[in-house]
Amino acid sequence: MKHLPIVIAVVAALAASSSFAQQSHQGMDMGGMKMDGTSSMGTSYPLTTGEVKAVNKERQMITLKHAAIKSATVEMSPMTMAFPVKDAAMLKNVKVGDTVKFTVENVKGQAMVTVLDPQT
Repeated sequence: MKHLPIVIAVVAALAASSSFAQQSHQGMDMGGMKMDGTSSMGTSYPLTTGEVKAVNKERQMITLKHAAIKSATVEMSPMTMAFPVKDAAMLKNVKVGDTVKFTVENVKGQAMVTVLDPQT
């Protein structure tokens, strides 16, 4: 019975940390970022340069420290942010520390990496 409060505290901490790890960017304040889903058909945008900070193949996520992003559906200031990738195969040839060129698009209300080109 002495250990019950400790067990409860550990379980609560683990539950909180796993829910934090599962958070998405839905509902997050993205003020100043164009995320309206509108497309500028026929407009070509350059790829953005970024540095890979983390790769999570299991969750199909990549964390990038990136320059300003401007695509057909997303505009974002320079920052470090985790993004889902369109296809898990995109993560096969990247590792932490790599420089990449990439595009982010608004896919169903979520900023998603749709092009990922590792630089050699």
